[in-house]
Parts: sequence; C-alpha cells; structure tokens
Amino acid sequence: MKYEPYTLNDVKKASSQKLFNVISTFAGGGGSSTGYRLAGGNILLINEFVEAAIDSYKANYPDTPVLVDDIKKYSGEDFLKMVNLKPGELDLLDGSPPCSAFSIAGKREKGWKGYVSDNKLTYFNDDGELVTEGELVEKTGIKQYSDNKTVEDIEDLFFEYIRIAKDIRPKVIVAENVKGITFGEAKKKLTEILIAFDKIGYEVTYKVLNASHYGVPQARERVIFICVRNDVCDKIGLNVLNLNGIFPKENSEFVSLKEAIDNVDNDPEEVQMLRDYVQSGFQKNWICKLPMNPTKHVKPSDKEYKSWNPKGSCFNMIRPASQLPSPTLTQRGQQKSVSGVFHYNDDRKFTIKELKIIMSLPEDYILTGDFDKQAERIGRMVAPKMMAAVASSIYENVIKPYNEVI
Repeated sequence: MKYEPYTLNDVKKASSQKLFNVISTFAGGGGSSTGYRLAGGNILLINEFVEAAIDSYKANYPDTPVLVDDIKKYSGEDFLKMVNLKPGELDLLDGSPPCSAFSIAGKREKGWKGYVSDNKLTYFNDDGELVTEGELVEKTGIKQYSDNKTVEDIEDLFFEYIRIAKDIRPKVIVAENVKGITFGEAKKKLTEILIAFDKIGYEVTYKVLNASHYGVPQARERVIFICVRNDVCDKIGLNVLNLNGIFPKENSEFVSLKEAIDNVDNDPEEVQMLRDYVQSGFQKNWICKLPMNPTKHVKPSDKEYKSWNPKGSCFNMIRPASQLPSPTLTQRGQQKSVSGVFHYNDDRKFTIKELKIIMSLPEDYILTGDFDKQAERIGRMVAPKMMAAVASSIYENVIKPYNEVI
C-alpha cells in the first residue's frame, strides 16, 4: 500500500468544509486535531497545559483559541462560553486524558512515581456529583514532562474529562488511551470509566485500533472510546448492540516503513548528528550488532543473540523490518539517548522528517524545540490518519444522520 503524503494546506482545505464542530482537550501538539480537520471537522477550541505542546500547536494552527491550564481549574461552562454554545449543541468533545491504571499492570513508563496498587474509586453519584473514595497505597502519580511540567493526580484526569463532558453534553464524546487499560488490574479503572459515561447519559463502546489499518506506517495500538448521547441514539436507532459498528472498517493492506520513508529528503547534518550520537555512546555496542534490513523486527534481547547478550539487555532497542509498519513510537524512545526504534538500514534513530511521516503528520508540520523535544512531542501524539478515519465514520454514522432528523 502506498503512503499518501499531505500538507497543512490539505488539512486546512478539508477543515474548511466545517462538517462538524469539535472541542479538543489534552490536545497536545495537535495530532488528534489534525485528524479531525482532515475529516472535515472545525476545531472551535482546545485545552492544553504543557507550554511546549501549545507552542507546536499554535505554530500550525495559530487561529485556534487555547484554554491554557489544568482542566481541573475549569467547568464545562467555561468551555461553552468561549465558543458561544449552549449545553447539548457541540457535535464532538475529544480528549486523550492520561490514566494511571496501566501503571498498575506493571509496565511503568519512565517518569512515573508511586503506585504499587490503587485503592481509589472515582464515580458520579445519584446527584451527578464527582466522588472519589479510597486512596493510593503509595504516593499519588506524578508525570514529569521534558519541559519540567508535572501532572498530579493522574488517576483522576479521565473523570475530570467526564465531568467537563457532563456539563457540555456534546452529541458524541471521543476518548483515547493506551491499550494497557483493557487488561489486567487496569480493567478495574476501565469499568469505572464505562459506568461514569453511562451515569452522565451516554451509550459507550470502545475498541483497540491499530493505526497501521488506517494508512499509518506504524503499528500503533490505542483504545478509542466512542460515547453517543442517549437521545441521539434514540433518534437514529443506535443502541448497545450496534454501537460498535460506528468504528471505521480496517484496511487489510498496510504501509511499510520502506514505502513511507525510503525517499525522504533528509537534512544531511541531522542524519550525521544521529549517526555520530550512536557511535559515541552505549548504543554502538548493541544496535550495530543487529542485521540491517531484517525480515522481522529484531532486538538485542532476542534469543538468537544470547551468545553476545546473555542477560537480554536493551529489550526496548529495535531494528525494524523495512517491509512492515514501524513498531510503536514512544515519547521517550525516539530521543537520542535511549533505546527505541532505529532505522532499518542505518545505525541511527529516525530523523524528525521521518518521524513525522511514521506518525502520519503533514510533511510541513511545524514542531518547536530541539531534536529531543520534537521527538517527544511526536511520540505523544494520536496518529492523525487514524483519528481522521474515526472522525469520518462518526460523522457519517452519527452526526450527519442526527442532523437530518432533528
């Protein structure tokens, strides 16, 4: 399958259709917003509190209003006042709120502190109030960003998002999270989230989507929640039995890494900088021993390399197969100094141009900061082409038919 590059002008042209309107929370550097715009969505307002993310967002979409600060400081009414809408009028509320639940499952991301087990229960009571019972066994979760911003009480942010949604009452709520929330002990949080959506008057479905099924040259798995307001469901004949049909159909073909980035016009100085970094540090002793152009993704910790790596070190270092989509890019993994996904035919990390394509960003998308901050911003994003597929399907199956019957 051929990768289809595009530019910011293409995004703005698609968005000019204004098929549906969106407020995006936890908007980051603009990955999900770009997807909504590609699907014809009009972004009315975003909320984000990390300055580095806002800088990148505004560099690409300078006309989009930004509600800056922690979402806990706002009410849904604050959002509605800024866009001059009443409760129930917004088409779609978007958000990618962090959740601590996947930390409990045992695979912690660097930068988290605390959590052995989580005894907190957060829910909406019969009076519609957000209630939190219990406590964490260890210190409350703190997420440290590269620009020294921290987020406290991570486990509450999904419910703060639902609190905002309860006030705004959009026709559709979309939430995104990592796959880990669907298994192990993390499923306790998942159940609480589903109950909370039901309490505020929404039918909810969720599914693990792989971005490679939607034209993204990366096998990035994320959970997408789609929640439709009860009265909207009633009007267009949706219910718990058919709601899952809103999700876009998967493409059986995929875009390989080679097809996506083999002919990228890279900056030679950036390429050399990345090569030199490998040669001057610990990575040289590991990545340089892995074969170029492997037929499958390989790691130094694979059993066939036990003779020179008996301890199975560097299990996060990957030489990808060029004929497959890239493994998942992470916010830490593509920075220069750590293990992550390397180039399939060169002893270096991917360039920023290559990373943008692997995440399905516009070719001319602007990212601010040095190499590591740009790589981190990309690694945190929702893949735009995947979100565009989700948004288009929601428009065709929910928003458009609802607007036709009211």
